[in-house]
Amino acid sequence: YEINAKAYIEETKDLDMTAFYGRFLPVIPKGGRILDAGCGSARDALYFHQRGFKVTAFDQGEEIVKLAQKATGLLIEERTFEEITEVKEYDGIWASASLLHCSKEELPSIFVRLHRALKDSGILYASFKEGASFTKDGLPYTSFTHDEFIHFIHGETDFQIIEIVLSEDLRTERRGEYWLNAYLQKKTTDDSVAL
Repeated sequence: YEINAKAYIEETKDLDMTAFYGRFLPVIPKGGRILDAGCGSARDALYFHQRGFKVTAFDQGEEIVKLAQKATGLLIEERTFEEITEVKEYDGIWASASLLHCSKEELPSIFVRLHRALKDSGILYASFKEGASFTKDGLPYTSFTHDEFIHFIHGETDFQIIEIVLSEDLRTERRGEYWLNAYLQKKTTDDSVAL
């Protein structure tokens, strides 16, 4: 993404995510805190900010962060999922098409960090390509089938599944490709996995 940051932002900045916001935002308190994790163009962070939510957004590439800041006027942090250290800070975490660039081996510990960063009963939205994992232009894409994802969440995380929605890619040239859109809630138990 660092190499193709400009093209990626251009390709994704105007996608209509309204249907996905409509499942996520109603459970976030008015003026609540949202982390846009792996924000890309910061399209979603800007949408949340304009509706009065307190938004923290980050991505890991210097170029994409710079372009996202310029496009939105928001402060975007440059960091990785492994650098999420907040504890019970967010009412919701939005990870749209960002976690899929983490390997399946990395994901359990990242989900621990996401879980820890959420307030009790907080909501995580995460989307992954549906199907088999693959590499494109040197970039890995971790994907899941519906059943694999359920098995992963139940077996490797402390989240409970609220809903999983299958959707077709919004980009015209990607019709026929599908996404798993997961709405997960933080389970508040004392036996959470420790890092």
